[in-house]
Amino acid sequence: MAKAEDRAEARDLFWRRLGAGAMDIVVLGALAMLAAAALYSASGGKLRSSAPFTRTACQPLTSLSAKVLDGVGALGAARPVSAKVCAVSMAGIETSRYVSVVLEAQDGEMTRSLAFSRPVDRAGVPVTPVILDWAWPLAFILAVGLCEGLFGWTPGKRLMGLKVVAADGGRLGLPRAVLRNLVIYGGGALVLIAPLAATLAGVRLPPTGYYLAVGVFGLLVLAPFAMLAEASPRARYDRWAGSEVVRA
Repeated sequence: MAKAEDRAEARDLFWRRLGAGAMDIVVLGALAMLAAAALYSASGGKLRSSAPFTRTACQPLTSLSAKVLDGVGALGAARPVSAKVCAVSMAGIETSRYVSVVLEAQDGEMTRSLAFSRPVDRAGVPVTPVILDWAWPLAFILAVGLCEGLFGWTPGKRLMGLKVVAADGGRLGLPRAVLRNLVIYGGGALVLIAPLAATLAGVRLPPTGYYLAVGVFGLLVLAPFAMLAEASPRARYDRWAGSEVVRA
């Protein structure tokens, strides 16, 4: 009977921990999106992040700033035939803005065209934005580690009635809490960051390398779930970090 109760307790704790992790991702993800919108506004559009559930609204431009054409390898006698400014917003909050232009030039009987888009600020001046997408996964790990290390809980764990403590029952502390969450979420963070880093570095993988990378990243993402599923009684990453998840 005791073993059956232990198994039921382990299953309940497993699902509570999964639910707490999902809640943390939703809550801290929403806070990150609000922070991204605030940084975009405060920086005049120089700091930007990708956002889900966005809406793009475009309006035609009656006049086109010469700055928009600076540095564009335009055709010899090209003239703009179409120009519009588009604002991307999430829940009514602007997250980015760009100008889309189509140039045409007549070359004898042939018409040549060139289409391009450039990020601009709210005044329509071209900007070179800094993309912050790589920073949010790392900020998430740090935020969760900070909550667990200092308070013993995250928003999700608080709602699910759980608490993270050191193996001896005391406070876990920031270094071990960050280590714990690097193991849990580090693989997922790498999956999000690596494609952006590869794009910025101009790395192009052959098909075999691409499939190998997908397999490795998949294992990194699934590994924490496997560690949690085989917990006896603590997940392996908890044993590494000297931590334990208990009911609050």
